[in-house]
Amino acid sequence: AIDVAFNEYANIIIQQGPQTTLEMKQAIIDAINTDVGVLTEVFPCLCKIIGKPTTTPIEITSVAAQNRFKFIFQVFVRAIATPSHPIVLFLDDLQWADELSLQLICTLAADTEINNFLFIGSYRDNEIDDTHPLTTQLYDLKRKEVAIIDIHVECMSKDDVNTLVSDSINVQEQLTRPFSDIVYKKTGGNALFVTQFLQLLWDEGLLFYSLEYKTWQWKIDGVDGKNLFDHVGALMAEKICQLPIGCQYTIKLLACLGSKCNESILALFLSRVEDLQGGVSAKRGTRKPEHKSQFSMLDLAVDEGLLKKEGSSYIFAHDQIQHS
Repeated sequence: AIDVAFNEYANIIIQQGPQTTLEMKQAIIDAINTDVGVLTEVFPCLCKIIGKPTTTPIEITSVAAQNRFKFIFQVFVRAIATPSHPIVLFLDDLQWADELSLQLICTLAADTEINNFLFIGSYRDNEIDDTHPLTTQLYDLKRKEVAIIDIHVECMSKDDVNTLVSDSINVQEQLTRPFSDIVYKKTGGNALFVTQFLQLLWDEGLLFYSLEYKTWQWKIDGVDGKNLFDHVGALMAEKICQLPIGCQYTIKLLACLGSKCNESILALFLSRVEDLQGGVSAKRGTRKPEHKSQFSMLDLAVDEGLLKKEGSSYIFAHDQIQHS
């Protein structure tokens, strides 16, 4: 996740023009000098700013290499976090982060020489315990008296769900109350669950816009009769199963590749799978699907809010959707 964040940072700097890129390049080289290769080995995206290093890092033991990288990474962030270019680094799902990544983050957070830098991290506290690496790192930061603001995000209240429903369909809150109470009962106030449940109701015609009355309406008995889902993943799975088979297949492959994948990489895997299945397809007389048609089918998943499209990359809108 850190490499994705700094790839976005590099793109932002490049988009600000050659002058800004040159200034950042000079700041990084002045701070790190001949050790830039240590950075670009881990973050190749930085070559967009500083170019390809002319020297390779000196080979050292693994422990020494980790310590060297941590120090150079600190110096790098000190150099790029300036009053004119403050850095806000946000990382989600820290409960899944590897130990080295957590150490890097905490090293930055504890560095008193880094200014104009803010780190925001989110994690599910029900998925960590006292022995989890994240717990250990947080305890270490508190021991060093690093200022940490904890924000515990709860599920939405019944009133909040009603406000969300009211705003979504532009109907007064007192009128949406009976409907939103059922939505709350079905979802428990989970924000993702609520939005996807509303989408499901719309897909099934239980929530619809009346041209006659020029307002949104709902079939209260049909909504109340919907099965309760054990968790949001079950709802996502049902929604995915309503997509065309080709779209389902491509989403499954995308889920195996990660939370984000470029079209070109996805096409390579699709080609490989098709080659392996080619013999079976030939025997059955079936035609292999074209990549373009499969990508166009992914646009259905984008329209349904399951995926997001950024440039040539597809991203799962939420990790629960990927797991489904």
